[in-house]
Order: sequence, then C-alpha cells, then structure tokens
Amino acid sequence: MADDRMISKVTGMLAGVALGDALGMPTEFLTPEMIREWYGEVRGLVKVASAHPHHNLPLGSVTDDTEHTWILAEMILEDGRIGPERLAERLLEWSRTDRVKRNRFVGPSTKRALEAISEGVPWENAGSGGITVGAAMRVAPLAISFSPERLVEEVVASCAPTHYTRVAISGAMAMAFALAESLRDGATTESVAAAGQEGARRGREYGGWSWTPPIDRRIAHALSLVEGRDRERGLAVIYELIGVDYYPWELVPAAIGLAHWAKGEPMAAMLAAANLGGDTDTLASMTGAICGGLRGIEAFDGDSLVVVEEVNGLRIEEMARRLANHAQARGKGG
Repeated sequence: MADDRMISKVTGMLAGVALGDALGMPTEFLTPEMIREWYGEVRGLVKVASAHPHHNLPLGSVTDDTEHTWILAEMILEDGRIGPERLAERLLEWSRTDRVKRNRFVGPSTKRALEAISEGVPWENAGSGGITVGAAMRVAPLAISFSPERLVEEVVASCAPTHYTRVAISGAMAMAFALAESLRDGATTESVAAAGQEGARRGREYGGWSWTPPIDRRIAHALSLVEGRDRERGLAVIYELIGVDYYPWELVPAAIGLAHWAKGEPMAAMLAAANLGGDTDTLASMTGAICGGLRGIEAFDGDSLVVVEEVNGLRIEEMARRLANHAQARGKGG
C-alpha cells in the first residue's frame, strides 16, 4: 500500500486537474479584459456568464481536461497500460455522449482525429496532424503509475491516436516528467522545471515531423521571466511573452512558470491561470496538478473540491488511492 504522504500528493495532483479545470472553465476563450468585465477578479468557483459557450454548465463543472485524465486512469487500472487503439475507442465513445456534444468539449486535434477514425481512417494515421495541448493535459495518471523508462513508452502510446507529432509528444512528455518529479519527496518547482525540460527533449524523438520552438528552452525562459515578480507583472509576462493559447509550446511552459511564480501553492497558481485568459481551464488544470503533486491535498480549498466532486460525480481520493496502490503493487510500472 502507498504511504499516507504519497496518497496526499497523488490526491493533490488529481484534485489540481479537476479543480483547476472547474475554476478556469467559465473564463476559457476570453481575454483578461473580458474576464474583468464579466466576472471581476475570479477568486473561486463562479457561475458561467450567459454569453459564454459553456453557459449550460453548472458552477463547478469540469471539461475534457478532467474527463480525459479519468479515461487514462481507468485504462491503467483495467489494462495496466495505454493501448492506442483502445484509447481511440474510449475517446470516440466519450465524444458521442450528449454532454460532450452539447457543450463542445472536444479540442481541435482530438476532434479531427476522431472524425477521421469515424470515417474509416486507421487510428495509426488519425493523429498525424495533432499539434495542440490535448495530449499533455491528460498525462497525470501516467506520471503517477509508471517508472521513467516505462513512462516514455506510455506517453507516446497515449499520444498516438490523436497527437502523434513531435511537438505534441514533446509537450506531453514534458508535462509527464514534471508531474512525476512533483511527486518525489523533496521536489521543488526548480526540479520540476528541470524534469519537464528533460521530458521535452526526450519527447522530441517521437512522432511525425512538426516544427516547434524547443519546449525545454521555453520552460527555462518562463522560470526566468516570473522570478521575483509580483502578481501583476508575473501574470503579465506569462500572458505577453509565453502565451496562453492551446499549444504545448505555450501552455506547458506557462503551467510550470505559474507553479514556480506561486511557489508551488495550488490555489494561487490555479486562480492566476483562471484570470489570465486564453485556454484557462487547461492552464489552471495543468499548473494545479503540478502544485498538487508538490504540496498535497491539504493545500486545497476543501469546500470548492466538494462542489466539484458532487457536480461531476468524481471521487478524487478514491481514484488517487487506486492509482497509487496499483503503482506500488506493480513496482511503479514494472
């Protein structure tokens, strides 16, 4: 059985995925100016504005960031691995649910890949154009479950049906390595960034050719840009110089940079992301997962977590215990 500290860190990581997603959902697609006009400053869970594309969602709802993470977690618990063909089937089944169709949750690369598979394109070819952050946002269960060498294999498999390009795999590997490091006792935001840089370099060895600025270099730039900044300037440099669009060369460095700026405190990092604009739910989810791994579940607002769990039917601690114990029983991916 995993020890109590590891359970806390794994629970914190999954809580960061879900709560960050729910905090950022109402502000997704908006500019910082629009966020201030519609909501003021986001200081917690807020009701979605009537003009927003997600206006049908109740307060505290999660989106594809969390739902894809849970799909991968369930596959690991059921199969012990990520099978690309099975993942394609699970994602296709998910995309056809009424909730997903009604709220337009499917990201651009995943949408194109699933449409191609529906039309008979083999899954091996469907993800050849996927360059967005959809593969990176869902890797937390892999970081929890697998040792470093096995982690490389499983991240590539998780990217294969929807995001099989060097840039997407580099971003997903960076995120997976960063998250795995955050679970280590003694980890810091600096060591998380270094692990993310190593993952970015490893990930560039896989997938179809695609141009990208080196994600490892952009992680280093993100840390240097936020170092010593107050909240206003720290967020401004992330928004202006790193970017908050749905590409891995922006969101992965931004998430790690926000975690560093917030000194690993999940609520500060997630709320900053929710106010930044752009792909706020994914950014808040990713930086929340990093900080949750570093600080554990005790660092979260328990009342907000209760709302997110009840609204979405999630059992975060139960899933965390299952993943942590499964990893421990198998020697973490042996």
